[in-house]
Amino acid sequence: MRRRSFILHILLAAGCCGSMAQTSRLTVTNPTAMQRQELVSIDAGQLGFDAGKGVVVRDAFGIEQTSQLTRDGQLLLDVHVRPNATATYTIEPGQPAPVLSLVGGRQYPDRLDDLSFENDRIGFRLYGPALQRRGERGFGHDVWVKRTPELILEELYRNNPRLSFHLDYGKGLDCYGVGPTLGCGTPALVKDGKIVYPWCYETCRILENGPLRFTVQADFPTTAEGITEHRILSLDKGSNFCKATVWYDGLKQPADVAAGFPIRAADTLSVVEGKDYIHYADPTTDPERHQCQIYVALLFPDTEGVEITRMEGHGVGILRSYRGGRFHYWFGAAWSEFDIRTQNEWQSRIEGFMQTIRQPLKTVITK
Repeated sequence: MRRRSFILHILLAAGCCGSMAQTSRLTVTNPTAMQRQELVSIDAGQLGFDAGKGVVVRDAFGIEQTSQLTRDGQLLLDVHVRPNATATYTIEPGQPAPVLSLVGGRQYPDRLDDLSFENDRIGFRLYGPALQRRGERGFGHDVWVKRTPELILEELYRNNPRLSFHLDYGKGLDCYGVGPTLGCGTPALVKDGKIVYPWCYETCRILENGPLRFTVQADFPTTAEGITEHRILSLDKGSNFCKATVWYDGLKQPADVAAGFPIRAADTLSVVEGKDYIHYADPTTDPERHQCQIYVALLFPDTEGVEITRMEGHGVGILRSYRGGRFHYWFGAAWSEFDIRTQNEWQSRIEGFMQTIRQPLKTVITK
């Protein structure tokens, strides 16, 4: 009996040592003087075990944190770090506890192939092939405004047409006007000083669907002969801003490319232009009855050669003499009925986000 207990003790000790050997320590350093709460990405190959079989992340109190393994082998973590401070996390193999996803989306073939997605702050919609076959001119990204961190799109689509997308029944609605415009942050070729508006998307493929990041690739035919646009859109938990990665196939010579949003004729004074951003307080589709604003923005924090200007009733950023390859920018929105009350707050949110791009959190993995 004593011998069996001794052997069991040895086996348990070996198992514990093996587990400890696979435990990694993540150090996250905030190089800025502001509080940071955002997603960080680390190479799962640095962990020393197969992250695809399960990862458990714990904070300094030992409380499990939400993580997500991306399609390209990155581990996403939602971290928070005080100004000019360092936070530590432990990462080990195991099965994470079930979590509530705060990002998500899908294609809705029962609603003319809408491609809609959201996080805990905002949502967006792209129009699809079925809408285009009807001849409707809905070119740009639409905006879903929300007054709750819950995911609401499934409920909105399920209740339509009994309820209207354009009325607020307590959780949010669509009161942003798109039509024959670029909507919120849609890219487009520019030819002879004119916007070449893209069609609705032709094909789409969801690449990641929570719990921390939603990513989709959509492909668009253009009215320029032989040119196809590819667009990867990525929305993170907790962010008002969606990252757009764009490239064109079939270009035979350099071209100007713009991304923009429409400026309503009666509200041109609320356009704010910066060196590498532009934002605006949109009055909604029915200003007199809605009595609220949708704040929209385009951000180019790390793209060289972008000109902020206005054209064809839009606020735009124009990338001159694009020669091919991928480029990226961010577009975003917020609602005065939810987390951003005024355009001054929107300006602060933009400045803070731009700083996080330019001064990312620093991560170090140790064993």
